Amino acid sequence: MKTVVALFDCDGTLYSAQFGRGLLKYASEHQRKGAVRTYYTVILLPYILNKFGRSTDEKFLRPLIANLARLIQGMSEQQAGDAFEWVVHEYLIPTQRQDVVARLHKHQLQGYKVVLVSGVFLPVLERIALSFDVDGYVGTQIKFRDGQYTGHIIPSVITGNDKDRYTREFFSSRSIDIDWDASYAYADSITDQSLFILVGNPVAVYPDSKLQGLVKIKSWEILGTPKA
Repeated sequence: MKTVVALFDCDGTLYSAQFGRGLLKYASEHQRKGAVRTYYTVILLPYILNKFGRSTDEKFLRPLIANLARLIQGMSEQQAGDAFEWVVHEYLIPTQRQDVVARLHKHQLQGYKVVLVSGVFLPVLERIALSFDVDGYVGTQIKFRDGQYTGHIIPSVITGNDKDRYTREFFSSRSIDIDWDASYAYADSITDQSLFILVGNPVAVYPDSKLQGLVKIKSWEILGTPKA
């Protein structure tokens, strides 16, 4: 018998806050302002190219997320763990969207497998997954060597088309046969398009303006108020 799944994006979907902003705030308040300045310098060009339509949102998101690893460069597992705990429990979870969380719990009661699919770093995603008691998670890996984080990710950043690819790999590696037509996906951004196309029941959650345009064409369900 095939399994029905409910896939949930995290930032902007399960909660309104953004992981990256939380990590930047933590770094600024814990003697890492130099790393924060470097981060903004590195992403300036990708930001400008995206703002003026010279690159896609997906191309912009990749360096935006990947370079967040610079903020924990040189940290031990314990030091980074303290940062991740603060970001999840003090910055992200307090902004959870109750209507979306209610839908997540509904699917759990239906017996569906609930899996988080996000560009968020895996150690952070693990903590989010524990908070919502879900069945699994697919996220961006970060390099850890010789007792400390290196400041780099292990490609790829889980965004855009990679959400489709790595989600399929997650289930196939566990020999779980999915009924994709009966399954659900919840996300807020046009960059999640591949996740929506993967399932028979896509749900746009508080969608951004670009996703709203696609929703109108596809007649997908909307949960929450579209972003202005």
